[in-house]
Amino acid sequence: MPYSQKEFKESNVNYLNKDFSSFKNSLMEYAKTYFSNTYKDFNETSPGMMLIEMSAYVGDVLSFYIDQQYKEMLLPLAEEKRNIVNIAKMLGYKTKPIVPAYVELTVKQTVDAVLDELGPTYGDGVVIDKGWKATSAVDSDIVFETIEEVDFTTSGSVADGYPLPVQSAWNATTNVVTSWNLERTVKAVSGETVTKTFTIGAPSKFLELTLPETNIIEILDIYDANNNRWYEVDYLAQDKVPKEIFYANDTRRSNDSTIDISGTSLAYDFNGDGIKTIPLPVPYSLSYIKTDKRFIVETNDDNTTSLVFGNGLLRNGQKIEGDFFDSEQVGITIPGTGDELVSFIDPAAGDKYSTLGETPSHTVITVKYRVGGGIGSNVIAGDLTAFSTPPFITGTTDDSNLSVTNTYPARGGASQESPDEIRNRAKAFFATQNRCVTKEDYEARTLNMPARFGKIAKVYVDRAGMPKPYEGLQALFDQYKYTNVSDENLDITEFTALFNDLYPTSTSDAFPTISLYTLSYDNNKDLVRLENLDSGGVSVPHLMHTNLKNYLNNYRILTDEVNILPGYIINFGVVFSVIAHNFANKQEVKLRCIEKIKEYFNIDKMQFKQSIYVSNIEYELMNLEGVRAVNYVTITQGVDYNNNEVTFSPSLYYYHYSGGNWVSTDGTAGYGYKFNFENALNQDVIRPSVTPAVFELKNPNENIRGIIY
Repeated sequence: MPYSQKEFKESNVNYLNKDFSSFKNSLMEYAKTYFSNTYKDFNETSPGMMLIEMSAYVGDVLSFYIDQQYKEMLLPLAEEKRNIVNIAKMLGYKTKPIVPAYVELTVKQTVDAVLDELGPTYGDGVVIDKGWKATSAVDSDIVFETIEEVDFTTSGSVADGYPLPVQSAWNATTNVVTSWNLERTVKAVSGETVTKTFTIGAPSKFLELTLPETNIIEILDIYDANNNRWYEVDYLAQDKVPKEIFYANDTRRSNDSTIDISGTSLAYDFNGDGIKTIPLPVPYSLSYIKTDKRFIVETNDDNTTSLVFGNGLLRNGQKIEGDFFDSEQVGITIPGTGDELVSFIDPAAGDKYSTLGETPSHTVITVKYRVGGGIGSNVIAGDLTAFSTPPFITGTTDDSNLSVTNTYPARGGASQESPDEIRNRAKAFFATQNRCVTKEDYEARTLNMPARFGKIAKVYVDRAGMPKPYEGLQALFDQYKYTNVSDENLDITEFTALFNDLYPTSTSDAFPTISLYTLSYDNNKDLVRLENLDSGGVSVPHLMHTNLKNYLNNYRILTDEVNILPGYIINFGVVFSVIAHNFANKQEVKLRCIEKIKEYFNIDKMQFKQSIYVSNIEYELMNLEGVRAVNYVTITQGVDYNNNEVTFSPSLYYYHYSGGNWVSTDGTAGYGYKFNFENALNQDVIRPSVTPAVFELKNPNENIRGIIY
């Protein structure tokens, strides 16, 4: 007889029980309710209670492990390091077995002076390859290796850590300098280079090689027996890897990029040829190559490091060079009937098409890596004075004229990352997504481009193309003329040509969506435009811009096309008039005002499209000792339009707009572009130029003038 719906008796089970007591009480109540005539002995010593308590124990244990495993799946709640590492890996963050210390080493070389000239003989300078070792004077086991080249063959740039040479020795009779000290700073990391070889037999998918050390900082390079290099990537599906070439090893360049500043005032003419140039150090050229020879690095639970290669195998075990990329669309027919095409793309055909890189086979793999680091590598200043024989690239092999020290302490060394550190760094890594999406993303990524590819000082990112429709050109023309151009004869036709120059198309076929303006520093830390002109006067890409474009291509989204342009520089002078207290020394008051203005216009504080608040400058001057009142502060390129007592002659600009082009003038060579400060002044605020430009107080010792009453 079938069990009817009416005869079914619903069980009253509590699903909220979690611990032993709750399970026990619930089981006792269940027995009393449903087995009241069968079992009544609930004494603690009875066999029935033993079964109830054992069931409660099992429920308690299972409940604990279910909760614990669920917690371990969430990054904020996970406690076991292994789980935290795996979750961080899933978010793209890779943990390190140890953290090295970093330091800047000050390297000096003594070279002879150029006869009959004021500068050193840069031809006697050497270029030292990275990997040069400096040892602690206190503990010889602490070793630092340089991670970039040291180049004494170029005069360099102060802004990039290339100070001017210092007199080393001179002839007391002739009072002529006979030798100079050249100084460079180079970054170094705590650790030593180690080499290990692996003999590889038959190919296998996702070959894993384990390095036994637990303090591996980084993998430097891997080569096989045929001298083929294998490249480290973030993930095996990444087929493009950066390729860096140091200019001393690049046959295409004899030196780094320079800018001609002929006509400006320089203390030295190091070239001795009458052509005054200031190098902008771009020691590396950056490009990306596609390769199948790639691997990833993983940190194991015991802090050892594994190298994992790709799956480049066919079913018969033969490796292939993979050019074919799988698609996520299954079964889509490729148009055409040629025999060279397959009929469909199968993303599951991982064994047939090698899309995750090649795997080495029947060869010897040589791995070069760096070990060291740790908290003990945080040495004090002046401790790294001993050094090994330098790996010279060019120049003499004599190291007797070299010296090394660390001006500042080494910092950053630590033991392996703690679970909390991994947790928080993984969150930050996931939030950034390593992609440029917003304006701030592009600006931050540009300023963080490694200095070996060129140092960008200022950057401004804007939407490319027309900011307004053509019917709005008249309003834009009025705004531009009011804030940027003093030529009253400029008409709308000329401005249309100017407008097209301001928002050009990209040099590539794609229409640009982003305009990125940059400026750099020269050796006096003055702003310079990154622009090269060919023999016909046509602007060609600067090497630094080429490196930057290649660098950003790895981070931009697919629909973005970046057009990199040189920014504009607007130089100016400052005239101030103040009334001093009767008891004050007027000369000292004037010097204090000049120093305050220099501090206010420090170039590190000035950015693209930044307004100048004249009232703020007046407020700063009022707070100085000895200042009773401030009459006015004038920002100008020529005439003091507030009083006409002081003028800058020639004017502090070199280019002005005329006939649809920026042309040179009879102004001051070495200065920037013309700007009508008087027209741009509105309620004590000088509005920025419509054109992306930076205000720069150049030569403040000459271009700040004061009147003290």
